[in-house]
Amino acid sequence: MSGVLLRERGFQGDGEDGGARLRFQLFGPLHVTRGTAVVDLGPPKQRALLAVLLLRPGLETGVQQLTEALWGEEYPAYAKNLIQKSVSGLRGQQIAVEWSGGGYRLDVGGAEVDLYVYERLASAGIAAARRGDIREAAQLLEQARTMSTGPLAEGLDGPMLERERLYRQERFLADMEVRAELELELGGHRNAIPYLHYAAHKYPLRERFVWLLMLALHRSDRGNEALAVYAAHRRRVIDELGTEPGPALRALHEQLLRQDPQLLTAPTLRRDDGLMGSHLLT
Repeated sequence: MSGVLLRERGFQGDGEDGGARLRFQLFGPLHVTRGTAVVDLGPPKQRALLAVLLLRPGLETGVQQLTEALWGEEYPAYAKNLIQKSVSGLRGQQIAVEWSGGGYRLDVGGAEVDLYVYERLASAGIAAARRGDIREAAQLLEQARTMSTGPLAEGLDGPMLERERLYRQERFLADMEVRAELELELGGHRNAIPYLHYAAHKYPLRERFVWLLMLALHRSDRGNEALAVYAAHRRRVIDELGTEPGPALRALHEQLLRQDPQLLTAPTLRRDDGLMGSHLLT
C-alpha cells in the first residue's frame, strides 16, 4: 500500500488529552503505551495482528487477507478463531479494532504511531530537497532517522511483516543516503564521517555509503584514508562476490588518484531514485 496514505494519516500532534494518548511503536519490538502505562498486547499472534493492522491505516482487511498475512498459504484450521480471539484481546485493551462488513479496521484516532511520524518527516525532507531547501531537508531527514530504532515489529512472525521489514530497511537506507548527501552538500563532510563509517561497515555492499565516505574523507584532507577505504572495499567484493566495485566507485577512485580538483566542489545530491523515487509500501 502507498506510503502516501501513511503520511496523510500520520502524526497530528498532541491533543487536549495527550497525557492519556495511545502511542504505537512499530520500529523495534512492538510496544504500545497509554500515557505512561504500558499496554499488554497479549501473545505473539495477537501482537502480529496489531502490527499488520497498523500497516494498513484506516483500511478494511478481510479475514482471509489477515490469515495470509500472518501465516501465508499454509495456515492452521483454527486461524479464523485465533484472529477473532486476538481482536477481542485488543479490544479488551481499548484498542479500537472495528468490523466494517468487509473486514477489520484499526482506528488509531489521535494516537502517535512512530512509523507514520517517520513517513511524514521523510516525505517532507525529500520534498524539501527537491525544492532546493537543503538545510531544511537535512534537518527533517535527521529527525526521521531518530525515529527508526530497529527492524519493523522485531521478533514477530508473518509473511507480510517479513516483506515489510525488507521494504522498510531499503526505504530507510535510501533516505539515509540522501541525508548523507545533504550533509556533504552543506559542507559538513567532517560531521558525516563517523556516520558514514558506521553505515559502510554495517552495510558493506551498499556502495553509495562507501562512495560518500571516500569523498567526505578526501574533503577532510584525509585522502590516504579514502584510498584505504576503497582498497578494503575492493578486497571484500572480490572475496565475497568475485567481482570489482561498481563503476561509480571506480570512477571516484580514479579521481582521487589524480587529485581531481572538482572533487572539492562537485554536487553530491543525486537526481535519480535516491532523491526522486516514491516512498511506497508494498
